[in-house]
Amino acid sequence: MTKNKFAILLVTVLFGLGGCSKSFTDLKPYDSLPVEDALKTEADLSTALNGMYSGMRTSFISRTIPFIGDLLSDNIYLSATNSGRYLQQSNYTTNAQNADIRDTWTQLYTVILRANNIVNAPVTESATVNQYKGEAMTIRALMYWELVKLFAKPYATDPASPGVPLVLTYDATLRPARNSVQDVYTQIVSDLKSAFTMMGGTRPNSSYVTKYVAEALLSKVYLYQKDYTNALAAAQDVITNGGYTLTTSANLNAYWASPAPVTNKLETIFEVSVDGVANLGFDALANMYNQGGYGDGLVTTDLYNLYSTTDARKGLIINAKRSGLDVLVANKYQNVTNNNDKDDIKIIRYADVLLIAAESAARLGQESLGLTYLNQLVKARDPQFAGYSSSGATLINDIITERRKELAFEGDRFDDLNRLGLPVQRNDQAPPSARTLPANDYRRVQPIPQVELDSDPQITQNEGY
Repeated sequence: MTKNKFAILLVTVLFGLGGCSKSFTDLKPYDSLPVEDALKTEADLSTALNGMYSGMRTSFISRTIPFIGDLLSDNIYLSATNSGRYLQQSNYTTNAQNADIRDTWTQLYTVILRANNIVNAPVTESATVNQYKGEAMTIRALMYWELVKLFAKPYATDPASPGVPLVLTYDATLRPARNSVQDVYTQIVSDLKSAFTMMGGTRPNSSYVTKYVAEALLSKVYLYQKDYTNALAAAQDVITNGGYTLTTSANLNAYWASPAPVTNKLETIFEVSVDGVANLGFDALANMYNQGGYGDGLVTTDLYNLYSTTDARKGLIINAKRSGLDVLVANKYQNVTNNNDKDDIKIIRYADVLLIAAESAARLGQESLGLTYLNQLVKARDPQFAGYSSSGATLINDIITERRKELAFEGDRFDDLNRLGLPVQRNDQAPPSARTLPANDYRRVQPIPQVELDSDPQITQNEGY
């Protein structure tokens, strides 16, 4: 982030001012408090924490990231009759001027700044203060993880390659260079491990961070690093001690139809809580699928055909008409009324943790354990399925396929293809020019926004752009 942007974000975060000046020297908090004195009490931290959480409700975080995570892969495609959104991503022609990429970068760093203000606040230590700071550390780690997955090569490909700038404290003069992918992952792991020790295991509902949110995310980060030993250990602790459960196949649709955060640890570990005020209009994820909104994102036949007829997850894809044609539509996000979307955005679910444990165990040669975790999930989704009994590479492929089926429309598929070094192979529903992309295609990494390149001479562009 550049000097002017951090200054503008600081004023917005701390004092809620809507306007911004043309230069940093004009930007002063209206009550003249310096940064280090702005948050001084538990009450201040609580208010700032709410602001941090609300920052994740923006469409660039709660719509763009999960939507393109499926669009850039083989799960969805854009209807020929569309609203013009995400066309560059669909065609793999995204450039440094793309507004979605620019604004996603900005909003992720906005939330990081809000988290930094909490983490660095000189408030006397207490259990509550530690909880708040642990929540902020977790969210900071999550935002950096989204950034490094979008704008850098996968960790397993080249950890020494350019990542994203790490900014952990406010500095109005800072013009940072890009840290390495390794540096960014090291900070993410450090934040999540520290956060786990600072927090308790319960909060009012799944829209707040707990120690098990941090550990569930940590297990996934380890998976992406191919550190399967630590991924399995973290996932197993969540499974054993977190208190989470799977919904039954009969209640799967009801789970997704409910707009409220859960209070009973059913399925959801952490979600971004939204409401009709935060998602007024058509800017939410649901409207990219719902045919009463834009409805641009349609489900590929390849994905749909993976589900058996008795799999409850198949019921989350419905048949519809669009421009007179029969199409398949994702129905995980159902609460769209009066131009409002009240569906929360799931960040990590218990099913994901079971799949992380299954894959990690299988890759460590503990195939029986891997099958146990895999079948626990799959049998909950399809009670008539006898369960997997595969081994070796076939078992790994079965787990990856189940990840695709279970996490569809939640934004994970493209990240999985990248971390595994697999090609994107889209069917003929995708644009002809972008149906097969090998793992080393430069377009698998998003361009650094041009505004950042223009403002900060130390920022370098990704290769190919």
